[in-house]
Amino acid sequence: MKNLIFVFIIYCIPGNILSENILTLQLIYYATSQEKYITDTRAIKNPNITGALFQIIWSRVERENGKYDFSELDNWMKPWHDAGKKTALRIMWITSGYWADPWCKHPTPDWVWKEGAVKAYHNESKTEIPLIWDPVYKKYAFRFMKKLTEKYNSNSSIIFIDITPGAETNPFRFGTILRHNPDFADIFKKLPASNGYVYSKILWGNTVREYINTAVLIFTDTKLLVTLNAGGFREDGNRLEEFGNYCADKGLLTGQNGIKGSSYSKDSPVKNLFLKWSIRCGTFFEMHSPTDVPGQGTLAEVFAAAKRVNASYLNIYPQDVLKATAGTEVFNAEYEKVMAQR
Repeated sequence: MKNLIFVFIIYCIPGNILSENILTLQLIYYATSQEKYITDTRAIKNPNITGALFQIIWSRVERENGKYDFSELDNWMKPWHDAGKKTALRIMWITSGYWADPWCKHPTPDWVWKEGAVKAYHNESKTEIPLIWDPVYKKYAFRFMKKLTEKYNSNSSIIFIDITPGAETNPFRFGTILRHNPDFADIFKKLPASNGYVYSKILWGNTVREYINTAVLIFTDTKLLVTLNAGGFREDGNRLEEFGNYCADKGLLTGQNGIKGSSYSKDSPVKNLFLKWSIRCGTFFEMHSPTDVPGQGTLAEVFAAAKRVNASYLNIYPQDVLKATAGTEVFNAEYEKVMAQR
């Protein structure tokens, strides 16, 4: 009977997830964390790094309606693929103007607004925030995903594509914008889209699921990721479990950005959810900060935290990867040892 149960469990877990998730924590170089690291290819020679993660800013690719230029992204990925490494892609639908990259003030192409889509605007940070439930916005956002499929679907050198709706399933980047301007939430919630619909808990839930469903239909041969947060405003209640289960049911990787050395040190409902999802579909975590930032913890502590939730992938800041890469001016043998022994 025990053998029968074991066979059933293996059958339910896709082979590519099982081998990566249970056997080895895959380490990813967070190339687009800062502009200066995007074309820094020194980490390619680090044998412990599986590949690099590159973020896709829609306005940077489709500057004119229907005219796509993926050459920049292709050039970023080429050295990694040529060296036999892999890459991961992340569509950044919603960003924050407080971030260093100037493109993060306007992640959506200007022509989308001219076509009639509605945006919220945070004046202090100069951030354009799409109402992603807007039908005009969705029309072109889904078309953009289809173009990505034509370009990258079935590419064995791509680990996954992060298609997370909104900002880690939140309507916008709460962490930076609400910290500076907490009243902006009320402004956002009252703003109608082009069809007159304003934010509501029900509308937001339907929108998140629609983006996930659309991506699953479009990317037929590519692993997909959704990173999770509260999934709405405080009064909506925490929807991490709701959206995470929905992703797992669809076979998507789930995960969370912001892991520290102290994360998941105690049993909790969230920890148990990620452990469950790690077996069902695999999980991804991203460090909160480089290890030289107070409170982040050492690299060994971060790896221990990732293991506590059985993470499949860990996205590491370039500063730490380069310290673990022999031949760089910041090389630290202890970092290399920790990374090799993960």
